[in-house]
Amino acid sequence: MGETDETTSIIGSEIGLIGAVALVVGNAISVTMFLLPAHLMADGVGPSIAPAVVVAAIPMVFGVIVMLQLGAALPVAGGGYVYPSRLIGPFWGFTIPWLVVPTIWFGLVYTAYGFAEYARFFVDVPLEALIAGVLLVFILLNLRGIKLVAAVQFVLVMVIVGGMLAFIVPGAFHIDPGNYSPMFPEGYGPFVVAVISLFIGMYGFNLAIDLGEELEDPERNVPRVLIYSAVIGMSLMIGIVVVAVGVLHWTELAGMEAGIAMVALEFLPWWGGAFVAFAAVIGGLTTVNTLIVTYSREIMRAARDDVFPSSLAVLHPEHQSPNRAILLLGLPALLIVPVTPSPALLAPGLGLVLLYAFFLLSVAAWRLPDRFPDRYANASVRLPPVALMLAAIGGGLSTLVFWLLLVSQLPWMGALILGWVVLGYPVFRYRVGVLEKRGIDLRTRLRTLDEHERRNDQASND
Repeated sequence: MGETDETTSIIGSEIGLIGAVALVVGNAISVTMFLLPAHLMADGVGPSIAPAVVVAAIPMVFGVIVMLQLGAALPVAGGGYVYPSRLIGPFWGFTIPWLVVPTIWFGLVYTAYGFAEYARFFVDVPLEALIAGVLLVFILLNLRGIKLVAAVQFVLVMVIVGGMLAFIVPGAFHIDPGNYSPMFPEGYGPFVVAVISLFIGMYGFNLAIDLGEELEDPERNVPRVLIYSAVIGMSLMIGIVVVAVGVLHWTELAGMEAGIAMVALEFLPWWGGAFVAFAAVIGGLTTVNTLIVTYSREIMRAARDDVFPSSLAVLHPEHQSPNRAILLLGLPALLIVPVTPSPALLAPGLGLVLLYAFFLLSVAAWRLPDRFPDRYANASVRLPPVALMLAAIGGGLSTLVFWLLLVSQLPWMGALILGWVVLGYPVFRYRVGVLEKRGIDLRTRLRTLDEHERRNDQASND
């Protein structure tokens, strides 16, 4: 499509606070919490999945604090890429989209797999057909722009919250404390894997910092979106796992298809179990939706810097959607549907990539007061320097510990991810060289914000 049809301007469409909270909650409360318990039980985690989901929330508490400060000080599109590139170094910013592209191909298939598994509670359709169908629908939806995406997301999230409450509230009265014993039936290894796997759902709050300029009054609303969505999301995610393992013995839940819905049938009528299963189906839809939203913005923002080809920053003039970045994520995911690995394998791999990204965010938050002192001083939310340092240290250390623990169980996976990062360095150097021949100093460019972001900076100082 030619330049008469598309533009490279900044995104003009804006969404309000409620729409943004719906997007972030739908991203955080993924189908992971409906899908993983039964799969992790099959791997021997047992009742320890209950404390695992609580432990998985610890780094995310630090993460929300870190993202709250970064988002309040620098409300930009694709913040997950911008913060490492400006606050740590150009190459470290490059590694985010470099890792994101192949990771999200599999991440989209993984979340669509969860949708398909629960959809089969209602219809007997091959998994591959359901996975491909939902991916195609949400690729097309995202091509239509953020306002339509947010409107659809709001309706879907209301169904998810209702279904989770329908499971958690009555289920809490049917918990058998004996089902929590023995806590570690097959040792601590499965517990470690479960913590990292469950962390994937907890990480979904990062969407708030990637929306940036697409929010109304972003300086004020990014922190509010993070706080509201974190309280809602974490409470529901912890509740559903704790109730599930308390109601049904883990050996019965292990490997059960549509496990949470089947647990619901232990204390709800058939239509209640069906509603919970329907909420899980919707959870798959919202996560597929917001994965495309989140990471297309990071790719788009990297392309504005010429870290990725600038054509990926082009926006559709009518829908204001980064169409080429969306297609880069969505089309390869469709192609790998027939060869998708097991969810129990995909989950820890995705978790390791997210831990890496979050570690960089923690380092970026540490450097914020020195690198952008005016933005830090004038932020709508400003943590005291000591509190910000403690949050950054807590976030960085917890993610590093989680990384090392999981790699101790799956060393080949850690080597694969680190190897891909190392492979990215010569690619980055090649990109720097290509741009130097065109008179562009990429390293200098990555020390400053975009022109419209600098205007916002000036406005905050005025």
